[in-house]
Amino acid sequence: MAVLKLFLKALLLLQFALQLLDGAEPQKLNCPASDGVPGTPGHNGLPGRDGRDGKDGAIGPKGEKGDPGVSVQGPPGKAGPSGPAGEKGERGPSGPQGSPGPECISDSLKSEMQQLNAKIAMIEKVASFNTFRKVGQKYYITDGVDATFDTGMQYCRDIGGTIVLPRTASENQALLKVSLSSGLGSKKPYIGTTDRETEGRFVDTEGKQLTFTNWHPDQPDDYQGVQDCGTVWDSGLWDDVGCNGLHPIICEILIK
Repeated sequence: MAVLKLFLKALLLLQFALQLLDGAEPQKLNCPASDGVPGTPGHNGLPGRDGRDGKDGAIGPKGEKGDPGVSVQGPPGKAGPSGPAGEKGERGPSGPQGSPGPECISDSLKSEMQQLNAKIAMIEKVASFNTFRKVGQKYYITDGVDATFDTGMQYCRDIGGTIVLPRTASENQALLKVSLSSGLGSKKPYIGTTDRETEGRFVDTEGKQLTFTNWHPDQPDDYQGVQDCGTVWDSGLWDDVGCNGLHPIICEILIK
């Protein structure tokens, strides 16, 4: 009997709770009930539904000023549009000269090859003579040809040289050795000097004043007024003779 009473009370409490959740007022029980022993508390009900948001309240008072931020530069912004072009500046100084291009190098090589070929051809010509001797950048050469002074000058021009004329004492000694070794010393080879333009003033074949001479102490004497060309004795001393006589021709060739 006591269990039945507890069951009824629990049923009434559940109905009462459901009415509260639905917002309805609790109904009065018509059946009489006697007071009994209180039952155990029931379990908590489910949470109710959320109500609607209320209206915005009034704006609160302004807060206190915050602390200053850290002084750190931010990232750069986007690049802006290009500005108008400035005025043209003054022309700068010229830069260093660049290296020659392929065409310039080719032209330079061609020029060097031509010079080298010309030098080789000249040396081959020198070597073709019976007697030759190198003196500095010159070669003294002879085949023992006898001729007049003018014919001898032309002969030397035709082979690319000039009639021999020592410019220093060492060149004079070299000429003497060529003259003696070729057996021409006693025949007094011509040297490239003459005073045909002005008597007593000996010059080279280009009309330039001599910078070196080795005349015999008694020479030049212009014997009988017809000796206008120079020769070299087998002693290395110079003498003047007539220009139309036949004397050995020794040429000099400059090879650079």
